[in-house]
Amino acid sequence: MLPSASLMLVALLGAIAEAKPEHECTSIDIRNDCKNMHQLDNCTVVTGYLMITLITSDVPCNYSQYTFPLLTEVTEFVVFTGVRGLTNITDMFPHLTIIRGRRLFLNYALGVTSMPDLEQLAFPQLMAIQNGQVFIGNCPKLCNTDRVNWDLLTLSTGDNQIIATGSNCSSPVCTGCASSHCWSNLYCQRSLNENIANPKANINSCHEECFGGCSNHSTSAADCTVCRGLSDAGTCVKSCPKDKYVLEHHQRCYSKRDCTLKHKYYIYGSQCVAFCPSGYRANSQFECVECGPEEACISFCTPESPANAFTIYNIADAEKVRGCQIFNASLIITIRQKVNESQLIQSFTSIREIRGYLKVYRSSELRSLKFLSNLVRIYGDPMESHRYSIVLYDNRRLSELWDPAHKMELGDGGMFINRNNKLCNRLMLGFQRAVSHDRALDSLQTNDQEVLCSPSKLQLNVQKRTYRTVNLSWLKSQTSQRLEIIHRPLPPGKLYHEESELEAPVCTRINWKRRLLFPDELQENGTHYLFELDSLEPDTRYACLLRTFSDDNLHEARSDLTYVQTERDIPKPPVLQLLKKTDNSLSVRMAGQDHDSFLLTVLELADDQAYIEQRNYCHQPSYVWQDMDSAQWLAFEDYDDCCAHKEEQAEDARFIADMREQYRCTLDNRKQCRELDLAEATLPQFRLPGNTSEYDLRQLHRYRLYAMQLQACNELGCSSYTALHERTNYTMGADQLTHLQACYVQETQKYIIRFQEPLQPNGLVVNYVIHYRNNFTQTHTGCVTRQEHANAGYVFAEHLNITYTDCAVRVHSLAGNAITPYVPITQCTDEEQQLAHSRPAKELVTDITYVPVTAVHARGISIFLICFLFGCGATLVWVLYKRRCWQKWPGLRRYMPIREQWLRERQQPEDREILVDGFETVRFQNNNINGNADDYPM
Repeated sequence: MLPSASLMLVALLGAIAEAKPEHECTSIDIRNDCKNMHQLDNCTVVTGYLMITLITSDVPCNYSQYTFPLLTEVTEFVVFTGVRGLTNITDMFPHLTIIRGRRLFLNYALGVTSMPDLEQLAFPQLMAIQNGQVFIGNCPKLCNTDRVNWDLLTLSTGDNQIIATGSNCSSPVCTGCASSHCWSNLYCQRSLNENIANPKANINSCHEECFGGCSNHSTSAADCTVCRGLSDAGTCVKSCPKDKYVLEHHQRCYSKRDCTLKHKYYIYGSQCVAFCPSGYRANSQFECVECGPEEACISFCTPESPANAFTIYNIADAEKVRGCQIFNASLIITIRQKVNESQLIQSFTSIREIRGYLKVYRSSELRSLKFLSNLVRIYGDPMESHRYSIVLYDNRRLSELWDPAHKMELGDGGMFINRNNKLCNRLMLGFQRAVSHDRALDSLQTNDQEVLCSPSKLQLNVQKRTYRTVNLSWLKSQTSQRLEIIHRPLPPGKLYHEESELEAPVCTRINWKRRLLFPDELQENGTHYLFELDSLEPDTRYACLLRTFSDDNLHEARSDLTYVQTERDIPKPPVLQLLKKTDNSLSVRMAGQDHDSFLLTVLELADDQAYIEQRNYCHQPSYVWQDMDSAQWLAFEDYDDCCAHKEEQAEDARFIADMREQYRCTLDNRKQCRELDLAEATLPQFRLPGNTSEYDLRQLHRYRLYAMQLQACNELGCSSYTALHERTNYTMGADQLTHLQACYVQETQKYIIRFQEPLQPNGLVVNYVIHYRNNFTQTHTGCVTRQEHANAGYVFAEHLNITYTDCAVRVHSLAGNAITPYVPITQCTDEEQQLAHSRPAKELVTDITYVPVTAVHARGISIFLICFLFGCGATLVWVLYKRRCWQKWPGLRRYMPIREQWLRERQQPEDREILVDGFETVRFQNNNINGNADDYPM
């Protein structure tokens, strides 16, 4: 029994030490039927891509029965699209740890789109997407995407496209997570910090080649969840054993049999490759052997692609041209993700000739094209745009081309090199000279001179002088034919790194200012050139750069980006706006820059009574526009007039701003820093804290004009003031009379009205309008100015022929008008009559143009009816006279020559006009043939 137990224990320990079994699955495309998902059963790794698409059958699928806990790795990309009924994919791939992105789908390693029922997207164990980005869109019910750090998942900030998804979502709180990022409240987002240790599983350390943790509480390389680098039958290794070969695309080690028979690849040294490289051929053992000296060993590739052009988006696409020597098509390279350029060298090292054209565009991560150094000839059949064989366009990081290893030539066409912002002119011109072709066909860029082309360092000294200028100095010995100064303001503490907008094209570098200088324009002190950089903003941080260059682009020198802070100045005039107002207060809003306090001065501007009373408001009444609704305004005001008026207002505002800037108080112009005259100040000056944004002025007079002058101040002084003129509101009823008396003297038909001025009116009173009425709806109005009313002793007398019973007074002031209610007109007493005779009473003016006067009488209708009947009778008599009596009095006809002449003319036919040949009008006169010549005397 004891030997048997020992043998069993040894076998068990051996089993534990063995690597976990791996079941590789090639690329899987699941579509049309959810039953096809059984292709993933038992898969631990997919050496390719995984697509689950277009499952829209009417038969509902129970997706909860499809779970694949063994799958931990996908070497290319994962895509979900067009799957109906799938609400949650969390349980489908609970242990998926890494998506390597060795090949991408439209530059994305994870894509989820057109999923109408998807509500939860969670990969509990997913730690990293090694290459490529994430796209999520058109998922109307998907929630919680905002709590996932997608840049952390893709290991770099990039073009992750996460389109706004579900609207009825409650954001998870990520309870119990080490960070604030999670897939949901149940699953936290993992990061690279968990590569080795897994405290929740009581694992303190794993093997250094592990990625995503390990199992069995072991430090063995065979217990890794996923390998950091290569995998040898489930065991993580840094390099493959001698008897195995590495397949780089799968990141695995295979035996010769697996490489050649299972994957249909070739053995080249220690690698398992899809093609034998240049100068090698495959023998019967699927090994790449070197070609003999007399042996033709040329690899000719013709890709199956539209328009006879092959596009390379990533490393996986580049692998397809490995081993090619003559590429029988056009080659297009547009790589937008970070790649290992050494892998590109392995893919392109064998290419010697390209039959079509070469185009490298929008490859934002390529810094060098050295991988094309073995290229010998580009035929240009066809050419890009029928003109170019080489096109290098919009590669914002490209700073180096390639040095051809052999003499390189273009069969036809030229070069188009443009918008490669970091490509030096010197390197570009050197490449142009190294390639044999017709240079007259070239179109080359001229860079914006900020590009770092390894120039000499220019020692730039920067010294502050005033708040608007800085002094620059540099050695004369470092100066070439021309100089360029580049500068711009910066926020406090901000720095610009090498790949900043300073290197952007000139059309996008809108914030940088440039000055071109020549040495003969500069001052010098013997060893240094001096230049004063002016027109700067005070108390502002600037970045400055100086560059010197010549026409040959060889003698260049550039300084480092230097930062300088200008001195502080007196503040600019502040902003002052009216916020609200009442009849006794004004509320203003204020704002300023670089100030410590505000100084507010308030002046009360009295109305010029003498000037206002020069006008007789009874004969020249004032009209006030009434409010109209929008339709009336549109009908009243022409649209073009409105736009022209707004343009005039904008022009006025610009003019005022320019004048304010030109004449503002500054340290350079102390004359503008004048003190305000406080002799007329109604209120004391208010010193307000610098953080004040709103202030209320109270206890003001109603409908009174006030001038508010605001200054911003610091320790250097106060700015020019900003003025605001505004009236307080009027008070309802303030213009009404407090006492009104009216009486009537029957013997003389004289009306006497007495009233005093309002005690506290809304501004100055300009005139009074007297209204009369009686029980017969008869009315009468009159007018008198305020000054005439005061001169008459506040007593008015007027003779009227009609008896009126009531009287009211409408008071017109600068704020509008208000009417005092009607009072009855009484019989004048002797005292009142004597008062009217003894005081200089003023007769009322009755010719008011804007007050309607109406008089309606009960007998008016009768008079109108009598006149109407009389007119009808006269018309009837005239008609009877004309019809019956005219023929009886022939003697009267000779007294009517005009009538006779008219009758003769009526007998003549009218002249006619006709159109001849479609364009000429001819008039024919019809003569009376039967008439005599005497009938038409000349």
